[in-house]
Amino acid sequence: MTVTQPDPLPATTTHHENTVAIVGGTGALGLGLATRWAHSGVNVRIGSRRAEAAQGCADKLPGAVGGDNTTMIEGAAAVVVAVPFSAHVETMRSIAKAIQPGQLVIDTTAPLLPVGPRGLRPIVPWAGSAAEQAQALLPDGTSVVSALQTVSAATLQDIELRLDEDVLLCGDHTADKVLAADLIDRIPGLRTVDCGLLDMSGVCERITALLIGINRRYKTHAGIRITGLPEPLARPGFGRSA
Repeated sequence: MTVTQPDPLPATTTHHENTVAIVGGTGALGLGLATRWAHSGVNVRIGSRRAEAAQGCADKLPGAVGGDNTTMIEGAAAVVVAVPFSAHVETMRSIAKAIQPGQLVIDTTAPLLPVGPRGLRPIVPWAGSAAEQAQALLPDGTSVVSALQTVSAATLQDIELRLDEDVLLCGDHTADKVLAADLIDRIPGLRTVDCGLLDMSGVCERITALLIGINRRYKTHAGIRITGLPEPLARPGFGRSA
């Protein structure tokens, strides 16, 4: 059975197409993504609650700028949220007034609960997943996709390391997922795989806890690779669920 995607949300032409704003860009994952994108020619804006910390990180990357989260969001085509789950609700509420129609929000949050001295366990948010929670907290009509939870922050930050893994991508609108995939694919070694509608994001988010445990046991930075897919993955039909 084929599930038809909802019609893509309308986009505006006022956003800078090659610009990504990273909310929580001074954290491990945010800084890793900023590093890879900046070295790939993407215009990176690093956002933080502390503007001076964001600017300090941006000064170390080619062409990047830094500032407070809401200022960095303005005019960016894509807004990547890279904060721990403990700050997720507060962050979404704080940026809700800054998000404009046509901007895409890429939520990278993995809902995890510390257990014991080193353990982490996945938890289920009230909305079903972090990405669905973001959708509920942001203004009606905001485009939200889920991605990048399974990519190692440490690996991203070290540009000398070669990436070779898949990024699991969920969202309700094909056009949003294509835009997100185009941005993620700018990072050499990452390949986006369409995993269906946004309500599948909880499955992808929970894989993060599994990978963290594997990485700790084997002292590595393992990622996800989906086998048996055609190469290259074609964009036509991207976003259809069977």
